[in-house]
Amino acid sequence: MRTLKTRRQFKATLTAASTTLQSVRKKAQTRMQRTSGNRRETGSQVRPGVKRSVGSWVASGRLVSLVLFLISIGVLVYLFVDPRFSVRQVEVEGNTVLGDEVINQLAGLGSSPIWFVDRAAAAERLLSNAYIEHASVSLAMPDRAIISVSERRPKVRWQTGGQQYLVDNIGRVLDIAPDAPDAHTLVIVNETGGALQVNDHVDPDALELGQILALRLPAELKLEPAMIGWDFGLGVYVRTHGSQTIVFGRTDDLERKLSILNQLLTDGTPFSYLDLRPATPFYREPG
Repeated sequence: MRTLKTRRQFKATLTAASTTLQSVRKKAQTRMQRTSGNRRETGSQVRPGVKRSVGSWVASGRLVSLVLFLISIGVLVYLFVDPRFSVRQVEVEGNTVLGDEVINQLAGLGSSPIWFVDRAAAAERLLSNAYIEHASVSLAMPDRAIISVSERRPKVRWQTGGQQYLVDNIGRVLDIAPDAPDAHTLVIVNETGGALQVNDHVDPDALELGQILALRLPAELKLEPAMIGWDFGLGVYVRTHGSQTIVFGRTDDLERKLSILNQLLTDGTPFSYLDLRPATPFYREPG
């Protein structure tokens, strides 16, 4: 009887333990399901380690991009700061009147970083000089600037106020003549004018007509001018070695004027003053 009772008690104990174990398992499963649901809703709270993060950057190429960016910044800083990339050599082309040093000073390049040289502004500074007609500035790495200029060439001299001036073909005053003219230099005289300044202008038509008369009168009419002058009221006139005054005015209708003068000289008509400007020229006889 004891044995049977003992067995029943043992079996009841096993049954109770099994029931308790199953209950514990169900509760654990319930907790795991709740935790899994929360993870899905809020995302994983576990952060990857340093090695895993670096590996992710390498795999995605972000680390390489960062390194290249830092290298590029370093190269740019080096190029902008290093003195080897500043203008240290200046070459000048096309100048014959102005010296290299004068042009270099006008350009104002100094030792500026080559990246920041304003070529247009440098060309404008060069053009402020009366002798320079065209100018350009180019750059060559790492430290060279090339300045190209074309200069205005004095063609005639303009004399006024007791001083002779160098002028170009458009009448711009370039400078005071530094020396006496040679035998082949044309001098146009303004007997009633005053002093001029560099970059002032004189009548360009007078310059053109003066050069034409200096060539054609001796060649075509055998008349060598003693002086070619200009007056505000008369325009261009010529004085001969015989003290004759011949007024041409301007270049308009020049062939007619030359033809009439040639006819008078051929006929030997005496005159002390001849005005060729009117449609019917008039002259005064000597005396």
